[in-house]
Amino acid sequence: MTHTDRFSIKRTCYVIFIAVVFILANTLMCSLASVLMDKFLCILAVNICYLCLFILLIIYKRLRNSLPEYNYISYGKIAFVIIIEWCIIIVCNVVFPNFFAPIIVLPIIASTVFDDSLEYIFSLYLVIVSSLCWDFSTNIVLCYVTMIMFGGMLAHFVKESEYLNKLYTFVILLSVTTLISIVFYYFNYLELTLIIFIYALGSGVVACIITAIIFPLLNRFVVDAQETVYEAFLDPDFSLFNEVRKFSYIEFKHATRISNLSKKCAKAINANYRLAECAAFYYRLGKIEGEPMIDNAIKLANNYCFPNDVIQILSEYGGIVSLPSTKESAIVHMVDSVVTKVELFDSDSMSSSWNQNMVIYQTINELSQKGFYDNSGLTMNQFLVIREILANEDILA
Repeated sequence: MTHTDRFSIKRTCYVIFIAVVFILANTLMCSLASVLMDKFLCILAVNICYLCLFILLIIYKRLRNSLPEYNYISYGKIAFVIIIEWCIIIVCNVVFPNFFAPIIVLPIIASTVFDDSLEYIFSLYLVIVSSLCWDFSTNIVLCYVTMIMFGGMLAHFVKESEYLNKLYTFVILLSVTTLISIVFYYFNYLELTLIIFIYALGSGVVACIITAIIFPLLNRFVVDAQETVYEAFLDPDFSLFNEVRKFSYIEFKHATRISNLSKKCAKAINANYRLAECAAFYYRLGKIEGEPMIDNAIKLANNYCFPNDVIQILSEYGGIVSLPSTKESAIVHMVDSVVTKVELFDSDSMSSSWNQNMVIYQTINELSQKGFYDNSGLTMNQFLVIREILANEDILA
């Protein structure tokens, strides 16, 4: 059994919102370009067809984890970037002269939430719609298409963290934008003047400014989500968190224990401790709905739009269907097994630290010998660190 995304009201609302953005932006662009009604309806028809295929492609990419930082790219972030892209293309067409719009930034901005193919497809589509609205000549279209090709390649280098490498990228961005504008302007008019060089240079400067301001903000938005995406699911006010608490006090106590221990173990080996903490709390989520437990856990997690990496760990519950495939999954499995075993004994039999240590060592060693963690990437040293942490913890405290 492999987990798949199921119907989600939240994602559906975002898809509807994206559709509304497309239609409104398309209408605004046609209005600014003074497009006649019959032409507007034709462009709108193309827009709707593209939108349907684009949404299907996003779903396809997301299900196959093809989006950059796929665990943290939500439909909300995609909708936000789509709005920014439409704003940029509209401003470029209204404010900047032909050949000198900084279209090169479109794939760069889109790369924060899309992979290479989607960023190219969306950017090229915006150019096509613009050309239909403003009746661009062939050379203008070729100019902007060339910018998008170069922008897509530069998007990989804009993410460089080193200052010198980033500086080189911006120099290339400035040079390429200026050169492309000048070359295609010449192809169209067969003349060059000083003002053309100034316009082209200005276009390059604007492209650098947009990239320097907007791209880091969006990229930071995604990076921050990596650190905070799990917190909302562990908020005491979160509805599913309360469902676990209401379902059974014993289950809630168990979930809290393994969540805290998993977090501590993950921190000790520099794993994603927030992921381990969140996945551990909902590790036995399927018990709320009953058998088949794993299927029901995945269904609930999808309905509440859990991150894919959390859902993956839930799908590997107990190593029943598939063994732990990540360090975090191995940690949660190990902690759950130990805590479950210790909880089976009463507090009197566990009063001796020697008794507890014996149970913990025996449980963990048996799991390791059976090969439960062979595919998790957990090293022997990390395994020993986790074992020592669990052996020295007062599990029933």
